[in-house]
Amino acid sequence: MAPVLYADFGFPCCCLAGRGVDALTAAGFEVDWRAVEREPRLTVSARPWGPDERAAVDAEFAIAAPLLADGALSSALPGVVPNTRAAVSGYAAAYEAGVAADVRRVLLEGYWVEHADIGDPEVLRTRLAGPLLRGNGSCEPMRRFGYAVSMNREPITTSAWRRVRSWRAEWLQLGTGTLPTLIDDGETVSGASAVLRRLVDHVVRLGAKVNPDHPDPARYPQIQERPSKHWISQVGGRWAHAWMGP
Repeated sequence: MAPVLYADFGFPCCCLAGRGVDALTAAGFEVDWRAVEREPRLTVSARPWGPDERAAVDAEFAIAAPLLADGALSSALPGVVPNTRAAVSGYAAAYEAGVAADVRRVLLEGYWVEHADIGDPEVLRTRLAGPLLRGNGSCEPMRRFGYAVSMNREPITTSAWRRVRSWRAEWLQLGTGTLPTLIDDGETVSGASAVLRRLVDHVVRLGAKVNPDHPDPARYPQIQERPSKHWISQVGGRWAHAWMGP
């Protein structure tokens, strides 16, 4: 059974864990990433980072950054901690559509490298459209528009909604109270330091390439004709420039 990793998108340890998962997956060692919202009571508006969190960030990067990070990722924090409910919802939809890995990369790079607000459904509307359109979504909004997250930050499908609740219930049942939490070979490993060290051990054991090359995760599917102006006005994407005048 593949290791199962419960993680959020808004914390640096989970970003570094994502780099480790990418390295392991490229080496043929699958890890089942299941998204859990770490702070479900966080205000809808993002909040500033606290001083204790800043110290925790430094500690997490000291553990794994030399092996799992590169120049594109630094310990410079984004301006705020986002409410990640929308990101978890989008990931759950992508998980069912078969494009979870790409959406995970889009979310982590969008927040940690580009400092985008991944808690805003409008931000996700454009950033997740490409991979979701390439997926095998079960509903028309996903298949036609790459739309998976409602304005109230919930999934638009019942199955994705249930998956989000199931992942959270599984994590709560483990009783660790922390993210990330890794289930590896029947053992529960919890907390940033322990999980990152376990992933690093697997990377070293397999001789996995750190930061492997992979196609642009946000890419759009190849099509024979341009979408309608209405779709472009709502989603944008690489066709938007075709309708822009001088």
